[in-house]
Amino acid sequence: MKTKLLEQLGIYGWSLEDENLAMASLLTGDPLLMVGAHGAAKTHAAGKIAQAMDWKFMAYDASKALFEDVLGFPNVESLKQGRVEYVPSAVTVWDKQFVLIDEINRAVPELQAKWLEIIRSRRIMGFETEVKWVWSAMNPMGRQYNGTQQMDAALIGRYAIFLYPPEALDMDEEDRIKVLRHINGDDAPSIGEWCQQSETKTVSKADTENTGQQIREILLKAGSLFQSLEKDFQSLGEFLSRLAVLVMKETDGSVKLDGRRLGFIYRNLLSNRAVELARQSIRGDDLPSFAQSAKKVILSSIPMGLNDEGINREELLHQVEVCLDLLADYFSEGGNFQRVETVYRLFTTTDLFEKAEILLGENLSEMVKLKAWNNLCDAPGQITPLAYIALRVESLHPGRIPSELLEKVGGQIDLQGLETDTIPGLTGDNIELVEQVEMLFDQADDLRRMIAYQEVRTLAVRSELDESEIGKAKARIESTAARIESLLGKGQ
Repeated sequence: MKTKLLEQLGIYGWSLEDENLAMASLLTGDPLLMVGAHGAAKTHAAGKIAQAMDWKFMAYDASKALFEDVLGFPNVESLKQGRVEYVPSAVTVWDKQFVLIDEINRAVPELQAKWLEIIRSRRIMGFETEVKWVWSAMNPMGRQYNGTQQMDAALIGRYAIFLYPPEALDMDEEDRIKVLRHINGDDAPSIGEWCQQSETKTVSKADTENTGQQIREILLKAGSLFQSLEKDFQSLGEFLSRLAVLVMKETDGSVKLDGRRLGFIYRNLLSNRAVELARQSIRGDDLPSFAQSAKKVILSSIPMGLNDEGINREELLHQVEVCLDLLADYFSEGGNFQRVETVYRLFTTTDLFEKAEILLGENLSEMVKLKAWNNLCDAPGQITPLAYIALRVESLHPGRIPSELLEKVGGQIDLQGLETDTIPGLTGDNIELVEQVEMLFDQADDLRRMIAYQEVRTLAVRSELDESEIGKAKARIESTAARIESLLGKGQ
């Protein structure tokens, strides 16, 4: 098994998936936020990567840094001539290429707002800088970290990737031992006075430079692969649009993916996959399945629970993961959007008979069927027509309903409830059409009567009803019955 690139820099315990996400951020330049306890080597990780890549680097402590530290002091001579310029120093941001904004959630709100411009556009006070890469680091919200501040939603929204570097006790023992034996950076600053420095540092300058060359080679290869992946997954935008709707529904609106967030996810998916493919090509690393890595990427691209300790981040992550599992065929089948669209319609349509066609007529995974039937059975509202049709189809073609849910589905049939819930809904002038509406119930068989009940329920809530609408409903009863009868006849 090959050594991880970050491990070659003395950064231990990171998963290969997180390492790839870090490299994806280097590929696109979209900002990355590390969330972790003190001692998780967040600053060390950014500094070693910058050193390996030979980038001008500065780590700013956002809880202490004054704006003058970042910007510099105004140049008095230029002000006399009507120009605004600042006097640079070793710590100002102007010539830096890679910046780490540490303790970002310890900065007071006024200073958070000033950092936003650098994170968002690599500018400060409207002036351009040489900054291309911006990472930040923060401690989790909680009592053990006094002084942490609520982060502005606009600030959080500027980060593309959220990584959680492991603490020593979260690592396996092998990595934990590597951490405690590690001497680098600020560690043991005086030991070189008493023995040769080259023998004390865990990672030599030459090793660091060599790793930087490896990272650079992978990123160059990944850059070309990024463009080809865009062509291969031309429907990725549509996929993410559908995913956003399902996630909002599944989390009851707690997770809403706006346009910027969806753009981040889009680029993260392509850049992370490009890095994986480049590593396989150059280093011979194993290539994970796209479905597996895509799930990790998407979950790492959504900010959840950063500000509020009371939010159950694990529960929200699970709910998002469920949506990803429902649509996982998109990645395993090379961008096949048809399967995504089928599942999406199943979970978003309000037409019970369209649900019936999809649930009973399409080749769906067991997970999708279980989720859909449980949602239907647990939700308020009448699903008697769908349950009735489903049991008829199941009797003819066993296996269409998960066996553990047969009894639950059967319990949803309430024929009397169908009849009592319909006609009383007519109000106002619509009452004059009650006889025409009742005639819709005069059908040749139970299937059509079931469909008629559902149509009448729809008509009953209309504010204005006329005979033409009733005629359309009658036609829909026949067309829907024909669709359902084709389901019943399949396999005979």
